[in-house]
Amino acid sequence: MFKPRLDLRLAQHQKMVPKMMVASELMVMNVVQLEAKLSQLVEENPLLDSQEDIVCYGCGITLSGYPEFCPSCGRLLYVKERKEIPWEEFSFVETKRGWKDILQEEVETFVELTPGEREIFYTLLASLDDSGFLRMDVARAAFALKRGEEEVWRVIEKVREAGFLGFASSDALEFIFLQMQKLGLLEGKDLKTLRREALQNPDVLKKLVTPHLGKIFLSPAQFFETSLGREREDLQGSEELVVPDAEIVEVTEGEFEVILNTPPSLRLSINEKLVGFSKRKDTMSAKDLAFWQEKLQEAREIVSCLSYRHRLLLQVLECIVEQEKKFLVHGFPYFVPLRQRDIAQTVGVSVSAVCQILKNKYLRFPDGVVRHVKFFFDASYPIKEMIRIILKEENPLYPFSDEEIVAELEKRGFSIARRTCALYREEMGILPSYLRKRVSSR
Repeated sequence: MFKPRLDLRLAQHQKMVPKMMVASELMVMNVVQLEAKLSQLVEENPLLDSQEDIVCYGCGITLSGYPEFCPSCGRLLYVKERKEIPWEEFSFVETKRGWKDILQEEVETFVELTPGEREIFYTLLASLDDSGFLRMDVARAAFALKRGEEEVWRVIEKVREAGFLGFASSDALEFIFLQMQKLGLLEGKDLKTLRREALQNPDVLKKLVTPHLGKIFLSPAQFFETSLGREREDLQGSEELVVPDAEIVEVTEGEFEVILNTPPSLRLSINEKLVGFSKRKDTMSAKDLAFWQEKLQEAREIVSCLSYRHRLLLQVLECIVEQEKKFLVHGFPYFVPLRQRDIAQTVGVSVSAVCQILKNKYLRFPDGVVRHVKFFFDASYPIKEMIRIILKEENPLYPFSDEEIVAELEKRGFSIARRTCALYREEMGILPSYLRKRVSSR
């Protein structure tokens, strides 16, 4: 039987002080998030001000103007001519999201499909062209899926009724008639008869469509974008939000430097004129004096934490670049995945600090491509790149299956399971072999 007893002992526990909380919050932010946060802090604290002068976070000195190199330590600080970012498809960066990607997400979220119906939907979606028209006959799709035509039509109607009108339309004429039927403009008319009349006499179609041109879309792709509440500019806007936090620049052959992306909005200083005013005890009440002292302490903590964030980010990225120098020079055969523990030991900080400073961070590489910094910690990257090379060499009429890709990887020194190959292929957004063959044969 247990007896109650009192056991007292001393113990030490770490406690987050306000300065540590500010530093932790600033470290995990990328450029876009940090700029919005600092803008808010500047508005709330009158003692904070943007610093126009550039700072060398290697040696810590402040320089006026925009020198290319630091006169004290010789570090590259600024590149006068920056290359445009070639937005290429890459597995670690959020790639371009078109109407197909959004349509798939919306249907998966709002339309209740069974696993079998979901397979039919994916096949139809993969067979849509850039305008949104189905370039494969429904009978062929049913035969390829080993399903009945009624099942395929049932899925099409279910998706259309959910708000995605015109899904799997064969051509513009069918899509226009579906829209007009939805608007109640074809009551009592048979679509097949109307289609035959329109093909025989184009004036019939012109007479029907002309009064309603403002309400009718010419392709399902246009309709899907607007029905999802996303215009083309909004779809492309997600790319522009990926702003690199730093850039890797090749200064000489085989030698690289890291440049932080720190515009004036990310470099804060304390307004010395207001600091002098806040210390005038003779003209200020005790309440106002306490307010200004609190704001001054807060401003000093923010400036100190911000400087630490930039300095630590630079040190960690330089350590990564130094260890991956062979990869940057010779390509993916020399890529060696890193561990955050090793980076932390080299820099002399905790693993949690490295994890925080690398969270949500993006890098512009010497080839101009912007990639997520976790790229350096993914062991699957060389295999994925080799899969890309193998698939570029395949015959479009006889694409490689996952088993054949595994065999090709084996020849080139990479040994993985078929299931792992299928997982990597899906992560890269590559269709299975039977769908790639179908797309190439269209």
